[in-house]
Amino acid sequence: MKPLQRPLFTLGLSLLAYVSTDAAATRVAFIDPFATARGNAFTATADNPSAVFYNAAGLTQVEGTQVQGNVFTISLGYEYSSSSGNDSLDDSYQAIPSAFISHKFKDTPIALGFGMYAPFALGTDWGDDASFTAAFPNPESAVPHKADLTYVKYHAVVAWQISESFSLAAGLSFDDTDIDLQTNALEFNGQDSAVGYSLSALWQPSAQHSFGLNYQAKTEVSYDGTVSGPAVSALLLQSSVDTTADFSYPESIVFGYSYRPSEHWNFEFNLDWTNWDRVNELELKGTPFAYTLNWESAFIWELGLTRYFDNGWQVSAGYTFVENAVPDSFLLPIVPDSDRHFLAIGLGRSYENLSWQITYQQAFASERKLTGNKTSSSIDGSYDLDSQAVAISLNYRF
Repeated sequence: MKPLQRPLFTLGLSLLAYVSTDAAATRVAFIDPFATARGNAFTATADNPSAVFYNAAGLTQVEGTQVQGNVFTISLGYEYSSSSGNDSLDDSYQAIPSAFISHKFKDTPIALGFGMYAPFALGTDWGDDASFTAAFPNPESAVPHKADLTYVKYHAVVAWQISESFSLAAGLSFDDTDIDLQTNALEFNGQDSAVGYSLSALWQPSAQHSFGLNYQAKTEVSYDGTVSGPAVSALLLQSSVDTTADFSYPESIVFGYSYRPSEHWNFEFNLDWTNWDRVNELELKGTPFAYTLNWESAFIWELGLTRYFDNGWQVSAGYTFVENAVPDSFLLPIVPDSDRHFLAIGLGRSYENLSWQITYQQAFASERKLTGNKTSSSIDGSYDLDSQAVAISLNYRF
């Protein structure tokens, strides 16, 4: 493989997968501000319309018709340093909206839900003059410096309360996605859609204990688009070439346990696993550009608590630990993945028909020192994270 070609595909897979700071390599797991304040430990609670995402079986405990809107805004404060220079990622705040609606049929065990949210989102931009890249035809020109991904999931679910303590749910989704990947040598634009499904369960054997399980199936996309740039003109003698790029977004499983010693307290632990082992390679079909990538499955550990007060106020706090999923050999500047820690705190209040939530989250990681990168030695160096986010939500019950 030519040195110029390999980074393009590493770029493609890495950004398709990386668009969040909260999940190993890919997923945007922080959707609901209340869950975020609890370290995202919500699978065994799941008592608002965002249960469509966290555990749809929980919709059987959400009374009436409820509508919820969320905005998660995040600033990615990554820094890179090496003997070639120092760079900072564009840390402008980026907003990720989501919306959910649920309906529990009166005097029946059935509940329905629908959500529109971005399980993959955000973008990275180091600038085309970053020290790890260069102008074409220097091989370092193929090192990625910018990427944007839009991935919207339209998710419909149905939940069934089989008994007083046990509920099941299943859902189908239509996913629409497009991507723009940029290097100084190449640019790839593509779009596609896919169908996914989810399964979940909620078991509450007593008022003090609750167990939740949520499964999100993998989706297969084939990004249909074009690749262009000086490298394409030089190697393929065309200004742009039509191409497709296949990618599998892997399945994830979340288990949660909630302990409620009284009506004023809720403690919860979640364990979240994503099967990144299935991500091994990517190819831009019809072109000579191809690469291999061996990612590793990773866990997310989530711990949170909520203190409820008699006047409708509640305060939550949580901690999340995210395992790194990207080996040193294939790390890219647009995906400075590492073991990460998240601390969050949130405040909310419920009224007769209205409730709101505001949450602050801080992310940090130990400095990751990279050597022996197979894409380009210019990527070797130190990567440091200082990220923060603010999330707000508004819920109305009819």
